[in-house]
Amino acid sequence: MGLYGSKIDLVSALKNRCEVKSTAASKSSKRRDLAWRKVDFVQPDAAWKDHLVVDQEMSGKTPLEFVRLFFDQGVVNYIRDQTKIYALQKGAKEFGVSSAEVECFLGILAFTGIVKMPSYRSYWSNETRYPVIADAMSRDRFEQIKKYLHFNDNLTQKPRGDPGHDKIHKVRPLIEMIRDNFMKIPPEEHQAVDEQIVPTKQGISLKQYNPKKPHKWGYKFISRARESGFVYDFEMYTGKGSVDVSDLGVGADFVLRLARGIPKHKNYKLFFDNWFSSLDLAQTLSDQGILTLATVRANRLKGCALESDSKLKARGRGSYDWRVETQSNAIVVKWYDNKPVHLISTYAALDPEDTCRRWDGKRKEYADVKRPYCVKEYNRFMGGVDLADMLLELYRIDLKCLAAGQKPMNLLQFKTDVARALLSGASLVTPRRGRPLSDADTNSQKKRNYTCRPPDSTRLDGQGHFPAWIESKQRCRVCVQAHSKVKYVKCEVSLCLTPNRNCFLTYHTM
Repeated sequence: MGLYGSKIDLVSALKNRCEVKSTAASKSSKRRDLAWRKVDFVQPDAAWKDHLVVDQEMSGKTPLEFVRLFFDQGVVNYIRDQTKIYALQKGAKEFGVSSAEVECFLGILAFTGIVKMPSYRSYWSNETRYPVIADAMSRDRFEQIKKYLHFNDNLTQKPRGDPGHDKIHKVRPLIEMIRDNFMKIPPEEHQAVDEQIVPTKQGISLKQYNPKKPHKWGYKFISRARESGFVYDFEMYTGKGSVDVSDLGVGADFVLRLARGIPKHKNYKLFFDNWFSSLDLAQTLSDQGILTLATVRANRLKGCALESDSKLKARGRGSYDWRVETQSNAIVVKWYDNKPVHLISTYAALDPEDTCRRWDGKRKEYADVKRPYCVKEYNRFMGGVDLADMLLELYRIDLKCLAAGQKPMNLLQFKTDVARALLSGASLVTPRRGRPLSDADTNSQKKRNYTCRPPDSTRLDGQGHFPAWIESKQRCRVCVQAHSKVKYVKCEVSLCLTPNRNCFLTYHTM
């Protein structure tokens, strides 16, 4: 769900509100007598007290089966029903759409993220026709579904000014259904909170234009992601009043809301950046048994006297200073790389110290730079949302490795598999129109037809594998030596069926 903006984007969107809440958080800190000391950090018991079952559950699932964990049949049927309702409201009484056609429509959208065309009509144009899409659904049918595609009943929307008015009413039920499915995935030990921006061209009040990021504008949501970048919980930001208010600040409120689903007192580790963080937030999460590591702004560390930037710079790149707040047992580390960065943690401190490679602009070569353990830990686990952003930007879909110990499927192969599987089922109920591609050039030399192997999610789904008689024999896909005049239209392969061999059963079950 989106690579659309940096941390500064969200700060500017919430600037006024953040200033008010930051003042409240500062007052909260002042009410306590903070005891900053340069002493050894008392390492708490940070061993994870839960277990992970995700990898075992995901092992062996096809890409389509994996996607349907979140975008399940209930979601597809809901889109179908809401689309029919909207068509009736617009006077299209004879309009009907099936769940298979909705999946086919979604499969076409998935393919458009892989194969780029100047316009969506180009996929059906004679000059640029793309058979995978054009043969699955006619252009007119695609446009008809696109015209009436809807996710919520407009008649239930409350007007502006009403206390119950929802700025994202048009997509709220769909978002909540998908979010509920995401929440079924057990959490991993390391979690990260960061913001993303959803791109949109809709004229809605919560949209913010980013002039430094071409074509990247939209409404924002805060998300929680695993190390791999797999987002499984998110909180929509729709403006004032969209999150619970506390005296810790609006950024901390987002973190606390997202942390509600994390099991308490199991030593889960939560990471976030300096827009969200403060000593009070770290202490609040620590009281819930959630360990934290975050960057933090120096002005939120009242009374914490660390070495100045000039002194650290004089000591050289990789130098650092630290203080421990002894009452809450939170450590603050100031590390100097190209510029100083402050980190606060309730479990990760200085040791074991290691080195990282950094480019030295003056010497024009890489150099080893000393870094404390908390910096390494933060860099390792904070990039989950950024990785998800990058994957979304590639093909507009997210990806999670399916099983531990196996070579992960690359994103392009994953998305192509899902898109083809979605199209293959719907093409059986959608009449094909227009001239077939094979008739486009009657003067061209006849070539041997090549049939792509269908994805396993299609081959093994047990639905719609009907036989068709063909004039010329084709080699059986399973036993190879035999030939058959029976072709199965969904998988587009020839299979033999004799008293001694049942290649149809073998192909569709093994």
